[in-house]
Amino acid sequence: MNRRKFIGNTALLTGASMLTYCTTEAKSEGKKATVIKPMGLKKGDTIGLITPGSALIGDAELRAVRNMESLGFKVVKSKNFNIRTGFVAGTDQQRVDDLHAMFANPEINAIICARGGYGTGRLLQLLDYELIRNNPKILLGFSDITALHYAIFQQTGLVCYHGPVASSEFTPHTTFGVQDVLMSTKLAKIARPVAWQTKSAESYQYMSLVKGVSEGQLIGGNLSIMCSLLGTPYDVDFVGKIVFIEEVGESLYRVDRMLTQLLNSGKLDNCAGVVLGIFDSCTAKSGGVDDDNYVTLTKVLKDRLGRLAIPVMYGLPIGHIDDNSTLPIGIRARMDTDRQTLELLETAVV
Repeated sequence: MNRRKFIGNTALLTGASMLTYCTTEAKSEGKKATVIKPMGLKKGDTIGLITPGSALIGDAELRAVRNMESLGFKVVKSKNFNIRTGFVAGTDQQRVDDLHAMFANPEINAIICARGGYGTGRLLQLLDYELIRNNPKILLGFSDITALHYAIFQQTGLVCYHGPVASSEFTPHTTFGVQDVLMSTKLAKIARPVAWQTKSAESYQYMSLVKGVSEGQLIGGNLSIMCSLLGTPYDVDFVGKIVFIEEVGESLYRVDRMLTQLLNSGKLDNCAGVVLGIFDSCTAKSGGVDDDNYVTLTKVLKDRLGRLAIPVMYGLPIGHIDDNSTLPIGIRARMDTDRQTLELLETAVV
């Protein structure tokens, strides 16, 4: 769903115990930063469901529970789960309390966000990062959850996971991705689903914008949220990293503006490569500033990113789509524009 539309709809509707973990060394801006891998999941484990952004609508809550149970997990909802307060699912303090409680509870094996929407950026100054660091667990979600991923990884070194929220449509590709990355210690590979060969929409076509092979730590998420964190203490440097980006429902001139913001910030100058997911429903509007007689998604991406001196590819299964892959932030990976793949070079969990 278009994030902007979702936020509008929600506004109309409303008024510690230490776990076993592994550390590795990763270089960031010439310094060593400790990366913490949480324990992987197995069937029978207990999932903590939270709503750190917007509240769920319709049957999404039921779908979220069923999705987790179908993977073989037990489900525990947070105390303030899905309370609607304006744009968001509860007050800032309620949502922070829920996140803290899930990290502190030794009975909870992993934390999965039920929705994204809007509002996680409001929590970053309130989080107890020491509590999170001392109780490392899987945190899975995408879209607005990018803010949590950035801040937690930047402040604690804990690997976070960009992937489906609990209420997503769990296709075979999505389900396999969760199992492959979170329930296994093998090296996962993200590639375009074979079924996509029949898709004709421009947003689903593969593009090798700058050919090449590159390696580096993974970092990234939703383009709008990434730009919103520029200049804050929670931004993450891109030096030597493979940056993955996805977006949904934005006019092409907005996509152009946000990519330009990243370019103007200099953050893409020293990264190892850029992997673009699916920019679903990012189109021009006839008669507007981005008239579709002159502008296409392909033209925007080539114009903004096609002259970078690093590998850049578009069209991997990442983003606001049914076939949403799970990517571990902070784990080393290799991108290959000819093979159209992104491969993990180390395990994502222990």
